[in-house]
Amino acid sequence: MEGRLLKAKLRFVHSMGNCVLMGIFVVGSLGAWSAYAQPRLTAFFIESEASIQDSVEGVKAELMEALSKAKEVELLPIPKLMKPAEVLISPGVSSAMKEAHSAMEKKRFSEARVLFKKAIELALKHPERAHFEQIFDAHMAWAVASVEDGKENEGRAALRTLARLAPDHSLPKDLPPVFEREFERAKLWASKLPKGAISIESPEGAVVSLNGRPVGIAPVVVPNLPQGTHYVSVEDGNQFDRRFGQAVELKSERAHVRGAFARITLRLPQGFVTDPTLTPFLDTEAVERLALLARELGAAFVLVGFVKEIEPNHFHLSMTLFHAQKKQFVPLAPIGFSKSLIGRAFLGKRISDAVLQRVRSADKEAPVTLPLDWR
Repeated sequence: MEGRLLKAKLRFVHSMGNCVLMGIFVVGSLGAWSAYAQPRLTAFFIESEASIQDSVEGVKAELMEALSKAKEVELLPIPKLMKPAEVLISPGVSSAMKEAHSAMEKKRFSEARVLFKKAIELALKHPERAHFEQIFDAHMAWAVASVEDGKENEGRAALRTLARLAPDHSLPKDLPPVFEREFERAKLWASKLPKGAISIESPEGAVVSLNGRPVGIAPVVVPNLPQGTHYVSVEDGNQFDRRFGQAVELKSERAHVRGAFARITLRLPQGFVTDPTLTPFLDTEAVERLALLARELGAAFVLVGFVKEIEPNHFHLSMTLFHAQKKQFVPLAPIGFSKSLIGRAFLGKRISDAVLQRVRSADKEAPVTLPLDWR
């Protein structure tokens, strides 16, 4: 792609942690900023604290207004976000779960019972893509549909499987008490099963989960597990879309798994991007999430900003530019402002000018040392 022009994209996200406002801007290119006549820009926001929402919306509006008037950029529509767990789910599983829930809502319990069972089986064929909270909720729905259909033994079997895989799973609050009692009985049954351990090896630094629960960094041994089928998933600590998954039958005191990563295809609906789920604490994991975000958008730079209310009606904006090709953060000077400045055009112009100036000079800047903590 050397020598070819690719218009830039800029995206801006506001999110919450213990923060007031988190922002992400994305500016995209494959060459130098100077190669562009008019880079394209897009923006989206995650809801902030309700108590300061008016101030946040004011800053958003000012910044977007300033960027829309900037001669260097063309403002684009705001993209939509999908949580990482949702991105991983294959379309077939999503459709199967939706069909099962639809039958349940219409009280077609016989149909729902069969559909939930099939949807669960389909989801567990690929543990590396599985959304286990969704699967565990489906187990409970399967149990309810089975009982309503007069298949009480099948309902108990669904609860026992749930109790073996996720004894701490939270049940829906509106669930009839009889199912809570049956789940407690299922957990007692599971606690009496013979126990064993699963040892999991994979490339160093990989994040290991068992039955959807993080258990550590590979290599790891998970002890005191009830015998039966368990589901191992391993994620490359450096690349979100490099994963491994396997169903493991624990029949004795110990089972062993050795994983080798494969890159999976992330199927995003048109107009969606993967939510980087950032916090004000930026580390190597944030680097990989931002790299994935930049790759999905065809972006070269991601500007991360964090606004904290340091005292009533006074705010502090911290920013850093993520260089996607180098996988490095480049700092920007912080900006302080008061609520009284919101609504005056020069505040948005001041922020947008800082963003554009740093994009132009990003290749010349020294990288930020990680972790970067704005909490």
